[in-house]
Amino acid sequence: MPSADTRSVSGACDVVFLALAKNCRRSLPQFVQMVRDLRASGLTCEIVVGENGSTDGTREFLSAVQRQGEATLVSTGSMAGVTDRLRRMAIGREFIKQHFAGLGIVSQFVCVVDLDDVMRRHPSVSAFRRALATLTARRDLFAISATSSPHYYDLLAYEDDESCFEFLLENLRAHRTSLGTYYRFFVREIYPHQRRLSLEGEHLCRSAFNGMCLYRASDYFANSYLDDNAGASRCEHLIFNRRLAATTGGRVMIAPDMIVSTPSDHRQRSLLPFAWRRIKKAMTLMPRLRAGDHAVH
Repeated sequence: MPSADTRSVSGACDVVFLALAKNCRRSLPQFVQMVRDLRASGLTCEIVVGENGSTDGTREFLSAVQRQGEATLVSTGSMAGVTDRLRRMAIGREFIKQHFAGLGIVSQFVCVVDLDDVMRRHPSVSAFRRALATLTARRDLFAISATSSPHYYDLLAYEDDESCFEFLLENLRAHRTSLGTYYRFFVREIYPHQRRLSLEGEHLCRSAFNGMCLYRASDYFANSYLDDNAGASRCEHLIFNRRLAATTGGRVMIAPDMIVSTPSDHRQRSLLPFAWRRIKKAMTLMPRLRAGDHAVH
């Protein structure tokens, strides 16, 4: 059931923004300002955000935006019990999708967006409107995805006729035998593909997300992020876009002027900064692991 603080909305809009949020307080103002700018340009926009247990003021910020009539905030606590991250994200995105479908709003387009570091830079109003116009005019496309600066980052969701990174997480785990082995895997198998996709500019593929992706609402709501037959965990965007590619016969276009920020966790680094980041991450995780050990015993 939706939370009690869900805003009551109805009618129609040009674009609905669907997002999940946890500890995104630093980048949320940039996202809200982007939508305000789009509204000022003449687009009617709705925002539906699922929030799950933030500790940095994210929920409080979103509640204030909701009180101003600019967004609908939904609790997604049902995600918390799912240990597999990609499965958890699929459940959350499907929940938000279904929640909006029940609000009684007719939308022409859906923009699925991440609200973390990617929103520290967001597309301009003109770039966003060009993407909407392109998606309206071109029936060979089912979606338009963002690129990012300083480089493209989202390999998990990417697939074209030559490249697919469906098993990237398994490969990453297999190379965590030492810091050197792990870093060499990034240098040889991740960074080159990110650089290639950064340089290719506008191109077509079967699947992409990269922090922001635009869909026609009619296509979007006819498909699902969930796949109980997928076996091992797979990126929810890859599952979703493969279905759309199959049902529509179309492709995703990566638009070079739809630019978001490369998240800090995905920035390319030389060995020493890479090693230092891994050490800091391990130190952050250690208290949680200890707490988990105590809980077991």
